[in-house]
Amino acid sequence: MKNKEIVKFLKPFVAKEKKWIVLAIMLSLVSSFIGITYGYFSGLAMNFVTENAFKLSVVILFLNLMLSILNNLFFERLGTLISTRMSFRVIENITFTLFHKVLKLPTKAFEEKSSGEFINRITNDSETITDTISSLIYIAIKLLASLLIFFYVLGNSLLVAFEILLYLVGVYILSAKFNKKLNALQKEIRSENDIYVMNVNESIRGIREVRALGINKNVAKNLKEIVTHLFQKRNATITYENNYYAMVGSLAEIFITIVFVTIIVEIFYGKGSYTFLIAMTYYVYNFQHLVNRFATFSTQYQKLKVSVERIYEIVNNKLYQDVSYGKYQNEKMTGNIEFQQVSFHYHDNNKEILKDFNLAVKENTKVAIIGKSGQGKSTIFNLLLRFFDATKGRVLLDGISIEEYDEKSLRKNISIIRQEPFLFNKTILENFQIIHPDISLKKVREYCKIALLDDYIMTLPYKYDTKIGEGGVNLSGGQKQRLAIARALSKNSKIILFDEATSALDNESQEKIIKVIEEISKNHTIITIAHRLSTIIDSDVIHLMENGQIVASGSHNELLKKNKAYQELYKNNA
Repeated sequence: MKNKEIVKFLKPFVAKEKKWIVLAIMLSLVSSFIGITYGYFSGLAMNFVTENAFKLSVVILFLNLMLSILNNLFFERLGTLISTRMSFRVIENITFTLFHKVLKLPTKAFEEKSSGEFINRITNDSETITDTISSLIYIAIKLLASLLIFFYVLGNSLLVAFEILLYLVGVYILSAKFNKKLNALQKEIRSENDIYVMNVNESIRGIREVRALGINKNVAKNLKEIVTHLFQKRNATITYENNYYAMVGSLAEIFITIVFVTIIVEIFYGKGSYTFLIAMTYYVYNFQHLVNRFATFSTQYQKLKVSVERIYEIVNNKLYQDVSYGKYQNEKMTGNIEFQQVSFHYHDNNKEILKDFNLAVKENTKVAIIGKSGQGKSTIFNLLLRFFDATKGRVLLDGISIEEYDEKSLRKNISIIRQEPFLFNKTILENFQIIHPDISLKKVREYCKIALLDDYIMTLPYKYDTKIGEGGVNLSGGQKQRLAIARALSKNSKIILFDEATSALDNESQEKIIKVIEEISKNHTIITIAHRLSTIIDSDVIHLMENGQIVASGSHNELLKKNKAYQELYKNNA
């Protein structure tokens, strides 16, 4: 990215803190000005000593002390405090903007990119930007202070002023040479770090499976190789940065020596003053400090460019377009569903999963969709949830195209219960409150009673305040399913989808889930995908799918009598 594009991208985030930035700059400028006077007054005091004006020298030093104390306790302290708080607010704005943007990304984004990469962009990249902005503000203030010093130097020695300019030009040329390589190295490090975070995240989330498979050593070995490769990149970058800092430092030492030699020579020939010499013992190091900060900022800026580019790609839809929704609002659907001549293939595969697919589901009916793996059953749910859109044909809800619904109506009216439902690592009650912040415990218990879960929860030491663990690890498979059902009921969703919801359960848990489905089907449209046909034999209609189309429909008894494919499935998967 070009510098102009970076400024344009960051401007809205920084502009929100405009008044605080102005205040911080004003305080820091006063602080810097007081710091400048320290060198001048010290030189002046020493000059009075050479003229035997000892009392005046002490007065000037005492004044210097008072200004320094005032600066430390007020101007510098408040300037730093405000700058820090402002930086925190900037990172908050960037982080929340990026997080909300990630939530709007299409489903394919999460198939193509790892969770580790998105986590890195939201956390590490945002923080890198804020750190760099803080450094930039600091350098800008010190640059203004150094400009005042330069005018003071210019008034005392044209030759020293020229040497300062020469020094700054030398540092600039050196930085330009190193920065291009540093930028490339930072891009490589960010990519490697995404892989590292992804693997750590997977290993920790899947720790039970890792242990059960007995692959601790293999996982650790794989992670070690990733870490080794990452640190090799980081070591190369650190070595390169240290070489850069060493050259800048050597240039600074040469500069300081030349400046003092020049002033001493000027004093020898009667063209310089001891006041200027003493003042420059402070000011020359001010320039050196500024250049050192600039050198550090220069390497930091390469990280900023990479981070801004990674965030910019997401925020400005350079990688993916946001999921778009319609404007039609209907928060109380009747639950009628219709697929009309729907065809679909995934973005990375031209093979059609559904082909001229037709399906009609009436409100308050219990429908099952069965078939071998890869026939398009789960794709039907993906289209109903608008994780993907049909490549041809229409999906209708209550006679209205699904693409015309606004997001709120769509999400409220359709819920899904998966084989492994996602539960938040919070308490049972909080898993409902994240949907309805004001929901009462009484209401939550009503939903859990319908899902045949309340009796169990009330036996727990903390009851509804029990923390369920990551992914609901503290609950059994059947309990997680029933909690997910209760949570879906709290949404008052008219359409409830069951995606292999009982396939991994024991017979007792399965019977409870079937009983719950039977209860809620009186007022909801239920669509179930199942391999175990014993769980769907009491469905109003069962649809058999092959090659992306429905090849047979009917009740369990009807299909068992007339369809050989269904007979075979029932025999093998009852």
